[in-house]
Parts: sequence; C-alpha cells; structure tokens
Amino acid sequence: MGALKSLVSFYTIFHMNITQEDMDAMETRFHLTPLVGVIFGTLLLLESALLVWLFREYGFGSGMATAVLMLLTVYAGSKFLHFDGLTDFGDGMIVSGQQSDHIRALKDTLVGAGGIGVAMITVLCSVAFYSMYGNDAVILLAFPVIEVFVKHAMVVAAANGKPGKGMAARQVERTTGRSAILSLVISFIAFAILSALGAVLMNTLFDVEYDFAIKTAAIFLAVGFIVSTIMGLVMSRTANRVFGMVNGDILGATNEVTRPFLAFFLFLAFRIALELSVI
Repeated sequence: MGALKSLVSFYTIFHMNITQEDMDAMETRFHLTPLVGVIFGTLLLLESALLVWLFREYGFGSGMATAVLMLLTVYAGSKFLHFDGLTDFGDGMIVSGQQSDHIRALKDTLVGAGGIGVAMITVLCSVAFYSMYGNDAVILLAFPVIEVFVKHAMVVAAANGKPGKGMAARQVERTTGRSAILSLVISFIAFAILSALGAVLMNTLFDVEYDFAIKTAAIFLAVGFIVSTIMGLVMSRTANRVFGMVNGDILGATNEVTRPFLAFFLFLAFRIALELSVI
C-alpha cells in the first residue's frame, strides 16, 4: 500500500501524505505502476460514456472534441509530469555532439526547439489517432485501457534501462525482468476491470452486445501488450545508446510516446477485425 500511495501521489494530482518508507517501497515495487492507469482509465471511461451518450442523443460533440478532452484529462491529471519528460527527451535527442552533450540538453531546465517539436508531433499524432474513433461506443474500451498499457511501457523501459543519477535512478536499478512480468500480470488485472466496466456501460447505455465487447477487448489486450512492450524496449534501448541511461525524463517520455502508437494500432486492429467479421 505504501508503494501504491507513492505512485498515486507522484504520478497524479491526488496528493497523499507519504513517508520515506513509502517512497522506498515504490522504488522496489515499480511493477505496480499500471494500477495508476486504472485511476485515469476510470475517469476516461466515465467521460467517454457521457460524451458518446450526448452525441447519440443530442448530436452534441465531435470526435475531435472527444479526443482533446480525453488527452486534457490525462495531461492535467498527471500534472503534465510525463509531458515535461517528453520535452526534455526531445531536446536531448535532437542536440548534436557527444553523449555528454545529449545528457546536458536532457537535463537543461529550458525547453528548446527539439523539445517543442517532439512534444508537438506527439500531441498532434495523439489527437489525430484518437479522433479516428469518432464517438463510437468502442472508445469506452479503447481509451481507458490505453492508460494501463502506457504505464506498462514505463515498467518495461525501466526494466531494460541502465540507471543514471537522479530521482528515478533507484527505480530503474531495482526494476528487473521479473518486474516486467509482474507488470504484465497486473496490467491484465487492470485491463480486465476496466474492460468489464466498459462492456457493462456499452450494453446498458448503447445496447452493444457483450459478445462484441468481449471479442473487441480480447483484440485490444493482445495488441496492447505487444505494442506497449515493444515501445518500452525501443525507448529504453534508444536512451541507453544516446544517454547511457534511463532516467525519470525517459520514463515520462515513454508514457507519452507510447500513447499515440497504442491509439493507432488498437484502431487498426479493430477495423481489420470488423472487415474480416472476427467481431
């Protein structure tokens, strides 16, 4: 519970009184991070249900508006913490020079063109890919579970990263391959909870059959695990090569960069499944 309290307090706007023991527990139990995704997932589930209902009943809203509101919730709900890591990551990646130059740009408190550019592209891609769903009831499954998978990607990045110096150093050092496996298990539990709630709301509010919801959730589960794991590996290996480490900024960037990839590939898999009459 101490680890979970620290994760919630650190990664969300919900402040909790935590001790050093709680922080130590978080560093050794970083695999619990996907549970934070349940908090954001629940908020998005309720929001998306309301927005789809308003659109169907009154024609109010649009796919673009829904996409922006979903992203606003997770950005503001995380205190823009991960977004800050994304801009730092962009600056560190774009700068020319030796590894020390990349690290200096990564840790610089000022945001340069690289940080702005990477952040802008990531946000635009997120809005564009979220908008593709429109106000289809399937967003009650897709958007909430994405928040679980982006957190799993962070655990994978930490498990495969080299520790540096700073607040996240001990998290990365103590997160192992076993932690990544535990994160998979916890992500599955979190996914099951959110998908079950989503299926009930889809059936109750929009008469979507449970069979359709279950098959769609199964596809999202498979694609989500694959994409988030690959992104975690890609981000950690890139950071290890360019910066010689994975720090808190890299973990935050992993969270943000993984989101548009998940949104795109979940939608692609969903559309293919529809065309093949799998669901």
